[in-house]
Amino acid sequence: MNSIEVHNLTVAYNQLPVLWDVDFELPKGQIIGIVGPNGSGKSTLLKAIMGLFPLSSGYVKVLDSSLEQMRSSIAYVPQRETVDWNFPASVKDVVEMGRYQPGKLFRKLSNVDKQLAVEAIEKVKLTPFMDRQIGQLSGGQQQRVFIARALAQGAEVYLMDEPFIGVDVATEKAIMDLLQAMRDEGKTIILVHHDLQSVTANFDYLVMLNTRLVTHGPIQEVLTAENLQSTYGGQLNLFSQLQQLIQTKDFPIREKGFEDK
Repeated sequence: MNSIEVHNLTVAYNQLPVLWDVDFELPKGQIIGIVGPNGSGKSTLLKAIMGLFPLSSGYVKVLDSSLEQMRSSIAYVPQRETVDWNFPASVKDVVEMGRYQPGKLFRKLSNVDKQLAVEAIEKVKLTPFMDRQIGQLSGGQQQRVFIARALAQGAEVYLMDEPFIGVDVATEKAIMDLLQAMRDEGKTIILVHHDLQSVTANFDYLVMLNTRLVTHGPIQEVLTAENLQSTYGGQLNLFSQLQQLIQTKDFPIREKGFEDK
């Protein structure tokens, strides 16, 4: 059984294709990275899989069934910048949202639901912040809140859009340790990622995208100079220069302004 199947998928904005005839199958129980240059359709791909964008053509299957049949088995963690952090909700409020089912939004949560939410908060090490308003958290803590919400849902497949944007290196490692533990429990984690230098250490499997699918497969097979050139083109020269500068000057990899508070 595959975790996700995408067949002949095309997504267009104003009749201009953002994703074009994308076709792949992803295995279960692995950490899978989606990489590509800015504007290559990475975030759009996640949203299309979740049914958040209309498809111009093609279809998606989740765990060998339709998205509607398996919606409770797939969880989505959005980019932090798309969330209203001023919303008057606590960490516990947000995580408990993972226990509501489609079509049953107004039912009262059971004691079991509330306990599962508490356990999810414990897994991401946010128990001391359970009653804190989400806007009062650091960037890394905010990211962990939404991972906890996905955990509380009890999903099998997790889609995460740039989960490491706005977090420091130590927080990224803590989140990766959590994701690896989830993988070891049989969960599938699929995440959009921008840092090519960390893909070999973090991922088992890679999807390389630039509007069209370039390639996909086990990372040791697909992360080649030829595939990188096909995916990034001239931008590779910039990556090479940046890597040399970092090695020479011992500069931090994170862009200025993205440090965790």
